[in-house]
Amino acid sequence: MSDFIQYIIYKFLTFLFRIIPDFCIKYFLILIAHLAIYLDGKHKKIVLKNLDIVFGDSLSKKEKSDILYESYKTLLFNMYEFIENQYLSKEDMFKKVVLENDEIITNAINNKRDIIFVTAHYGGWELAIPYLGLKYGNLSVVSRKLNNQMIHKIFVEARNKNNIELISKEEAARGMVKALRNHRYIAVAIDQSTHDGVEVDFFDTKVLATDSTSRLAIKFDAVIIPIFAVMIDFKKYVIKVVEPIDILKINFDDQRDKVSQLTQLQSDVVQKQIKELPQQWFWQHRRWKNSIDY
Repeated sequence: MSDFIQYIIYKFLTFLFRIIPDFCIKYFLILIAHLAIYLDGKHKKIVLKNLDIVFGDSLSKKEKSDILYESYKTLLFNMYEFIENQYLSKEDMFKKVVLENDEIITNAINNKRDIIFVTAHYGGWELAIPYLGLKYGNLSVVSRKLNNQMIHKIFVEARNKNNIELISKEEAARGMVKALRNHRYIAVAIDQSTHDGVEVDFFDTKVLATDSTSRLAIKFDAVIIPIFAVMIDFKKYVIKVVEPIDILKINFDDQRDKVSQLTQLQSDVVQKQIKELPQQWFWQHRRWKNSIDY
């Protein structure tokens, strides 16, 4: 599909979402989620493979099918957030969110600590990042450039409106160092597969995980604060601020590499959240492709 056609579809959806009542949009997206399960055979296969990797026979086919559906529904709701937040006011965006344990962030700010937010493609991740940018400001986010240049331009403009500076993945290391030196907070999604980094245990399987957040935390004595935007319902979220991973308070094992230990701790936090509510993770991604044949 050409970039122009994708752009026209995007603009048409934006128009529809602005004129259709919320309850109608909700059930429209649910319908699309059901259709996607039947039409998107490739990613459905990936989801079921991932569920087998994580849960094996501990879940029934019915339970895995329920997670499959909920994951697609979460993805569609998240797509809606991506579009709506392009034109939503700060006040209206804040109405969608309850921020849990925000004192963890304010304490770090009051103590003049550099902050590295880590998150996952989980729940309403497209809402979590703009929310942090608007609430705390000076946020730099590592993000892959969208393939469609016209839509990417809209995306960049929306992020700028939300006090967010985008760092391309190609320049992530240099960009994050620059951001921290300029006393900006940074945010990184750490749950996707990568070709470099360090090896960690993720659901009892070895995978590569990005180690950039660990190296930066060590270099700058930065505190790592995990966050997850848990979807309660359509346009209703709780942003969970999880207990920080503080480089200054960790009792490292001197026999092991600090970067590996710190990266494992972050992976463990993501794993814990997925275990708690697996329906909201982005199961459509081949997270274990470095070690398992899809």
